[in-house]
Amino acid sequence: MADTVTGRLSGALVGLGAMVVAAGVAVAVAVAVPVDPPAALRTATPAGTVRATERSDADERQVQLALDTGAPRAVVTSMTGTVTAAACSTGQPLKSGDVIAHVDGRAVIALASAVPLWRDLALEDTGDDVRGLQREFDRLGADLAVDGLVGAATLRAARQFLVDRGVPRVGLPKDMLTKDAFAWVPAATNTVRSCTAVVGAPVPVEGVLAELPAELRSARIDAVPVDPVPGDRSLRIGGTEVLVDERGVVSSTEALARIAALPEYAATVVSADGVPTLPASWSLRSPRTVQVVPPTALYEIEGDRACVQPTSGAPAEVEVLGSELGQSFVRATDGHALDRLRASPDRTRSCR
Repeated sequence: MADTVTGRLSGALVGLGAMVVAAGVAVAVAVAVPVDPPAALRTATPAGTVRATERSDADERQVQLALDTGAPRAVVTSMTGTVTAAACSTGQPLKSGDVIAHVDGRAVIALASAVPLWRDLALEDTGDDVRGLQREFDRLGADLAVDGLVGAATLRAARQFLVDRGVPRVGLPKDMLTKDAFAWVPAATNTVRSCTAVVGAPVPVEGVLAELPAELRSARIDAVPVDPVPGDRSLRIGGTEVLVDERGVVSSTEALARIAALPEYAATVVSADGVPTLPASWSLRSPRTVQVVPPTALYEIEGDRACVQPTSGAPAEVEVLGSELGQSFVRATDGHALDRLRASPDRTRSCR
C-alpha cells in the first residue's frame, strides 16, 4: 500500500517538474523572439521628401469693427385709432412686407422703399418715392417695371400686395394708393429693439409702433492689421458680407444698412459701454492660390524670399507669403509650380 502511494506521489512530482520545465522553455522562447510593437507605438521615421500641395488663401484676419451710431429709429404709422392687433416682438426680425400691427382693424405693413412713401399716389404721379415703391414691390415678387411712373400696373400690384396681407379688396380704391397702409423701415430685414404698440391702447401721438436699433452712420476697422496681402477686401460680420476700402472703412449706405439689420448689431448697440464694436473677419475678396510646404524645407531666408530644394534639379527661389500651424505658404518666383521637395535640404546649395 505504501509503495502504491509513493509511486503515485513520484508520478505527480515528475509531471509537475515537466510543466515547470515547459513553462521555463516558453518564457525563454518569448524572451528570445522579439515581438513587433503596434504601429501606433513605433517611432516615426522622418520623411526625406515632401510634396508641395496647393490651397486657397484669403489672408483672413480677425478684426473689430468700430461703429458710429445715432439715436434709435422709430417705425411710425400715420393711422390714428386703437391698436387692435400687434405682431411686434422685441429682439425678433421685422421684414419688409410684414404686417406690424392693426389699427382699428386696418393693417399697417412695413415697407423698405428707398424713399419713404410720403404721400398718397394717383395715376400719372412720378418721383423717387414711386420708383422706390416699385422696386420694393418687384423685390417682393410683384414682377413690376421700375420706371418711377404710377400706371395701372403699379396700382394693380399695390392692391394685390395689400390683399395678400389680409386687407379686404372691397373698399380699396382703384385709382389711388394711400400711404397710411405703410410704415417705413430702413432695410429688408430689421431687428426690433422695442415694441411700443399695445393692443387695446391708442396709437401714440407720435405714431410710433416699434423702435429699431440706432442708425449706423459709419463703420471702420478699429486697428487695421499690418502687412496685409494687397487686393480688394471684404468684411464678414455674422451672416452678411460687405465691401471695405483700403483704409478699413465701410462707406456704402447699403452695406451700413445690412450691418444695422443684424441681430448682432442690435445686441451690441444696446449693451455697449462706450463706442460699440463688432467682431468681423477681414479677408481678400478673391483668394490667391499658394503652395504649402513645411518650414524645414525653407533655407537662406531673406525677408520674404527663401530657397527650396526639389528632389531633382537645381534649388528654386520662392516668395514666402505667410504661415499657419506649422505650414509655410509659398510661391515660386519664376511662376512654376513646385512638386516634390527635400524636407531637409542641402543648405550649401544656394538658389541665388
